[in-house]
Amino acid sequence: MAVSKACVRMAGIRLSLGMILALLIVPGFVIPPVLFSKLDTHTAGMVAGSIFHISNLGILLLSASVAAFWMRLSSLGWLNWTLLGVIVVLVCANEFAIAPVMQSLKDTAGDISALAKDDPQKIQFGILHGISEIVHLLASIMAVVLVAFGGDRKKT
Repeated sequence: MAVSKACVRMAGIRLSLGMILALLIVPGFVIPPVLFSKLDTHTAGMVAGSIFHISNLGILLLSASVAAFWMRLSSLGWLNWTLLGVIVVLVCANEFAIAPVMQSLKDTAGDISALAKDDPQKIQFGILHGISEIVHLLASIMAVVLVAFGGDRKKT
């Protein structure tokens, strides 16, 4: 029994979307609590930052593969493209706008957790961390919706 090209494309799309979702959920909601319960705050933060960096790059590459698969489909609704675009924008915002500023603060201040509660750098880091968490949560929700649709439904 031969497998059609369309079937292989849809399998690639669904696998890539599932991996995008996994790269958002596991590093964002599973790994950090374990790291921060087993390691000191400074080390856990450094490891978590590295994991986020690698997973964000993976998400962007997988998003490009989904887009390449989708371009071969004759008709795909706007909702799929919009959701994928929002995920890419949110991940890029975290990776290329928020994370570098957070890293700069860590480089300048050293161990953020050692700073006084009212230290301006600690406050700024906390604000950026909160924004980053919200952005990550929104990207995760978009990925859940996209995976639920299966990446192939026509939406107008």
